[in-house]
Amino acid sequence: MIDFRALPQLRFDRIANFRDMGGHTTHAGRRLAAGRLLRSGHLADASDADVKKLEAFGLRRVFDFRTETDIEQEGSDRLTSTAENVLLPMPDPAKGADIRKLMVGTTVDDLHGIFGDGKAERMMVESAAGLVRERREPYTLFLKALARADHVPALFHCSAGKDRAGWAGSIVLLSLGVPEDQVIEQYLLSNRAGDEIIERQRQAGNEFWHEALAPLVGVREEYIQSSFDAVAEDWGDFDTYLSQGLGVSDEERESLRKNLLE
Repeated sequence: MIDFRALPQLRFDRIANFRDMGGHTTHAGRRLAAGRLLRSGHLADASDADVKKLEAFGLRRVFDFRTETDIEQEGSDRLTSTAENVLLPMPDPAKGADIRKLMVGTTVDDLHGIFGDGKAERMMVESAAGLVRERREPYTLFLKALARADHVPALFHCSAGKDRAGWAGSIVLLSLGVPEDQVIEQYLLSNRAGDEIIERQRQAGNEFWHEALAPLVGVREEYIQSSFDAVAEDWGDFDTYLSQGLGVSDEERESLRKNLLE
């Protein structure tokens, strides 16, 4: 069995939180093939060298979960010559609040009041449950697209590639039959990028940085556990969520296995 965490990862100039999902093993002993499904932060800032590295994967689709506002602020993806962009926009659903909007006009003194004393953690926990309950349509379209042979290899992302893309990666792995402990480990890998962001802010002496923001930059096990709990509370188990909540058929699930597993 291959340890997916030990697989070599490409390093990019200006693409954050990139990883190949290959290497995960299912309950049945099958393995997610390398180079079939990739995830990252957005591709708007990709350098020419970054795009060249992505070219090697022969991407068919790049799934972008960002909203129109996200894209206006960050820019459109830089795509490879073979990839088609698929927009599946979803705002973060933490009580309907857009964190970007919360921070507009916010001063350093305001940050603790808005995000401190556990408020940021609670916001992220609620957002993780909201992704399950309120964002079913884009996730449905995402899974059904991956069930088509002409849509892979594929890459998916949101802005930072950790929350909206985090649940996307989780439902793909669970659909394939990957054990929950591996799903959690894959989700938590985003903290490698989060730790880098926090350390850069500290070293730069960014006057707008505040420890209260740390829960928004990284991911925590309680966040994905909130998503699992929402599935259990509303649908009983993941298989029912997949079939009834997302409308993914047994035939489409088998196509996912055919397209992504070795």
